[in-house]
Amino acid sequence: MKVKNCSQCRKQIADAAKDEYVKREYAIFHDSAFTFAVYATVAALTVQVRCGRSKEYIQKLFDDMVCVYDTPEIFGKAIYLTDLKNSLEKEYGIDFERINVRIEDEKSFTKSLKRKEGA
Repeated sequence: MKVKNCSQCRKQIADAAKDEYVKREYAIFHDSAFTFAVYATVAALTVQVRCGRSKEYIQKLFDDMVCVYDTPEIFGKAIYLTDLKNSLEKEYGIDFERINVRIEDEKSFTKSLKRKEGA
């Protein structure tokens, strides 16, 4: 009986597992980025609501923020939120480390997910 060399099979299995892991990690990254963008937008809009801005102003600001999120490049150069953050830090002295994010606890989070799934 001839024994088959399984090193190639093991490599293929390991590569497939690595690819699947990367896909899962990217999905988590993507979902997190979307959630953070939503929360940042909520915070910015809430500040303007508390300042007494009109409904039209709030809607325009939201549209402008969506435009920033959607802009893939300017003058042929890719623009990422990290670039914009660095620019705001440098030009305006914004200290993003001052941000303290309060998120819902696990029970509330799970409850909100179940509501969304039932909707």
